[in-house]
Formats: sequence, C-alpha cells, structure tokens
Amino acid sequence: MVVSQFQQSDRRLHRRLVVKLPVECRTKTDDREFVLRAVTGNISTGGVFFETELSNGTVPPAPDTMLDLRLLVPPGEGHFPYEGRVQCTARVVRSAELSASEHDGVLRRHIGVAARFCEPLRLDF
Repeated sequence: MVVSQFQQSDRRLHRRLVVKLPVECRTKTDDREFVLRAVTGNISTGGVFFETELSNGTVPPAPDTMLDLRLLVPPGEGHFPYEGRVQCTARVVRSAELSASEHDGVLRRHIGVAARFCEPLRLDF
C-alpha cells in the first residue's frame, strides 16, 4: 500500500517548522564529552531534525542517546528584536548518513539526526 505524503503528515503529533538554526549538541560517554555543531532542518514542539558533518572516526549518535541541545535563535521582525537561545534535553530517535565524500584522505560524512524533546524548551533571551 502506498501512503501519500498528506496521509503521512496527518499522523504527526506536532506541526513542523522548516527553519535553519545553528545548534550545539553535547553528549557524554563513560569517559568523555562529545560536542557536535549542526544546523536544524526542522523543529516542532515535540522534537528536532538536524544535519551535521562528521570526519574520520567520529560516530553519529546512536538511538536512545541523550543530547543536551542549545539552539541559537537570531533576532527577527515579528518575533523578537534580540538574539536568544533555546535549551533542552532530547533523545535520539534515529540517525542516518545523507552523503559522504573524501578530500585529502579525510572522509566526511553528512548525517541527519532526529531527536525527541524530553522536556519543555527553555528560552533564554
């Protein structure tokens, strides 16, 4: 059975806003902290999809990994005249490689990560 895009979007719990915002993701393993810098692809009140580039040896966050997210919200007409930040904790739902390329012996992988918010967003303006 083929499901149309319209029917798929009807199953979503939260409406998505397609917006590109810088995001910093922090996660801890047993012995070290990792920081990923990324850009959102879309965001909703329930979660976020972001894209980032990984180089040799860096592993994308696995499902169920907890992330501390910090999004930078630029000032804009109609919503707020100052730059602000949004912070929250999110759990990785899935991650996938979108593309890969090699340059000067360095493999760069472009990945996408979907994460569900675990708490309400905290605004800092």
